[in-house]
Amino acid sequence: MQRKLWIGLVLLAVGAAGCNRSGTGGGTSSGAVGGAAARVNGKEISRSEVENYFKVRTAEMTEQPTGDAARIAKLEILRQLIEAEIMSQKADELKLKPTDAEVDAQMKGLRGGATDEVFANMLAGRGISEAELRRQISQNLMMEKVVEDQVSSRIQVSDEEITKFYEENKSGFNVTEPLFRIGLMAVTGDPTSPVNNMQNDKALNEEQAIRKIQMLESRVRAGEDFQALARDYSEDPQTAQQGGDLGFQPSAMLDRFGTAFKDTVLKMKVGDMTPVIRAENSYLLFKLLGRREPGQYDLTDAEVKQGIRAELQSRKQQLLTAAFLEKLHNDARVENILANEVLASFQTAN
Repeated sequence: MQRKLWIGLVLLAVGAAGCNRSGTGGGTSSGAVGGAAARVNGKEISRSEVENYFKVRTAEMTEQPTGDAARIAKLEILRQLIEAEIMSQKADELKLKPTDAEVDAQMKGLRGGATDEVFANMLAGRGISEAELRRQISQNLMMEKVVEDQVSSRIQVSDEEITKFYEENKSGFNVTEPLFRIGLMAVTGDPTSPVNNMQNDKALNEEQAIRKIQMLESRVRAGEDFQALARDYSEDPQTAQQGGDLGFQPSAMLDRFGTAFKDTVLKMKVGDMTPVIRAENSYLLFKLLGRREPGQYDLTDAEVKQGIRAELQSRKQQLLTAAFLEKLHNDARVENILANEVLASFQTAN
């Protein structure tokens, strides 16, 4: 499933594991830990929930925020919890519930190749149960479905808009040095690393990683599509769902992969693939998907037109999502008890 990326709702409290909400309170807030921190259309968000998120977010900080800094952090956490609750209620209204299969797929991706014991220990270290993780995944999927239903599905980009963008940014399509479009497939033997490929396929150890990358190399050389295989099997979480596409890179950017790699790419023809490259923690395959020579590119180039369309869609997505969330917030009955207490404490002090 292609994930929709949008800003300001999904709480990244425990990294790849998603949001965390443990069952016990702790720490101190502007009021007692028990009771409501806010209400959204009558539904409470507890103070203990805010405290638990605060603990997770600050657990690895060398210096724990205290005083006003802690209160600011908790107010920001509460703001995000309020937005998430508003979205969750909208999903209920629209009957946009994720299926068990969708939740299972997300769980499998987060597990990577970890055994039940290793995965349980990972969750325990973050103070979260598997049931709670499933609940948070379900909530995040619901929010994604709302944005897809109410925002993404309504976005259209016309040819006139594409032409206007090109004319206003023509200099940006003047290539002054060769550009190389690189495709990547990566496999790692680390069983705990998350995967984001369509098959949720993961090598569990070094031996499996070697076999898997050799299998992928053989299939590409036998004629199968590199990007389709990358979507299905690559273990690089950033590029797998894009078919391993790293986009166009100037020659100077190739240095990050090492001088030998750069020298190899400079000699490759479009369609050529490197042999398996052993990196620090993984095995890599690179393919030269495209190359641009210096010159002025225009809308007769399909990739230029496609790139502009994607850029305009992204801009509209961000704008409409922000407006949609603001409208949802305005339509909701929100009582931010924690914020009111902070204001009251300053009024009393003055």
